[in-house]
Amino acid sequence: MSKRINFDMSSGDKDEPPSIAGLNAFSPSLLADIFNQLPEAVVVADMSRRVVYANPATERLFGYCRSEMIGQRTSLFYAHSEDFNEQGEQRYNPNVNGGMDNYRMSYRCADGSVFLAHTCGGLLRDLEGKPSGYIALVRPSRPMEKSIDTLQRLHAISANPALDRGARIDAILALGASHFDLPLAIQSRIDGEQYLVEHCVSPDGAVVPGARFDLPGTYCVTTLRAGRPVGFHHTAQSELKKHPCYLNFGLESYIGSPIHVGGRVYGTLNFSSPEPCSPFTPDDLIFMQLLADTVGHEIHEREMNDQLRALARTDELTGLANRRAIMETLEWQIARARRSGLPLCVLSMDLDHFKQVNDTWGHAGGDSALRAFARVLVRSCREVDRCGRLGGEEFIMVLPDTDLDGGRAVAERLYDTMAATPLQVSDQDRITMTFSAGLALLRPEETVAPLLHRVDAALYQAKNSGRNRLCVAGD
Repeated sequence: MSKRINFDMSSGDKDEPPSIAGLNAFSPSLLADIFNQLPEAVVVADMSRRVVYANPATERLFGYCRSEMIGQRTSLFYAHSEDFNEQGEQRYNPNVNGGMDNYRMSYRCADGSVFLAHTCGGLLRDLEGKPSGYIALVRPSRPMEKSIDTLQRLHAISANPALDRGARIDAILALGASHFDLPLAIQSRIDGEQYLVEHCVSPDGAVVPGARFDLPGTYCVTTLRAGRPVGFHHTAQSELKKHPCYLNFGLESYIGSPIHVGGRVYGTLNFSSPEPCSPFTPDDLIFMQLLADTVGHEIHEREMNDQLRALARTDELTGLANRRAIMETLEWQIARARRSGLPLCVLSMDLDHFKQVNDTWGHAGGDSALRAFARVLVRSCREVDRCGRLGGEEFIMVLPDTDLDGGRAVAERLYDTMAATPLQVSDQDRITMTFSAGLALLRPEETVAPLLHRVDAALYQAKNSGRNRLCVAGD
């Protein structure tokens, strides 16, 4: 009597019983002999993607007994639910045209551990060619395959235009934590003897961005001293067992690398766990360096973009905010004043007889005078005030939480400072200059344009009435 393969057809769902008619076209005893002896896990599912057969290798690999798998949807095996859904769209549906397909996938065992595996799977058809179920053969990836898969994922993260730089760093941390199977991932910035967490993956939430630690109390001080990737897999059995980081946090395993940005040490990238792990290999240290270099590139690009944005908002000659930036600031301060009910003043200034400076000392002398006046403005304003250059010899100050009396006081301070501060116009020459100014207080419901119109009118009045004076815009 031939031996028959026992496909348990019970799914617990009477409305949608598992069906695997396609296998009836083959000898059940042959299928049992093949599947039961294969080192790869073999999972057969019905059209609703419920398990109808799992060989002994599947039990060993995933840690479930057969009765726990039969009738369950194959989502049981996936590490990420989105992967289960994606595979249903790409491979495990009755509309696919191809046969078996090879791919890599992350799976989750019964104990919660995650592993990467090579998978060969696809649609099963009966003798009439109709879809009847699905089959997949799963084999854990070798270390080289795992590294290749991680590199592919790293490239996909770096090339993803939908992610901003912060999101890319977060994704790289998550990828590294998965690759090394070390749950705590941190990208830090080193500030003197301080260790500042900028990005992190912390399953228990014990570490958050913005957290600060004393650098000597972290394992990263060892990494920075070495100047290269460093890893240790069981701190309790190493020379670091008395290190403050181990004594305070109990981290048994760690791998980290310095992050270099623009030729300087910026911080560190590291992964760690309270559990020991397998010893790190030379390839692990090389890959750690690659991850750190990738994060360093992201930080460098962020810094370059920040500098470009700052340049786009900065007056090149004086270093003050340019017209665009100061107008944006004024709009924001007007909105804030409306919400808070606090006063807001705008002070507009124009250097007197500036053309004579250019005619006498040339444009270089005029530029030098403008830079010197900008320094006077910066020294004279409060931390909350904002200064900008509108163009030529015209400047503006935005004075939050300031009424007309306060605005007059700011202007008087500037007049006193200018009288006592000759401006350099050449290597040998310094001259005392004056300025005309207009001051206006924001009216209720007033917007930028009418406010500037009133302060410009006040400035024009000051210039036409003898210069070197302040005029206040009336109601």
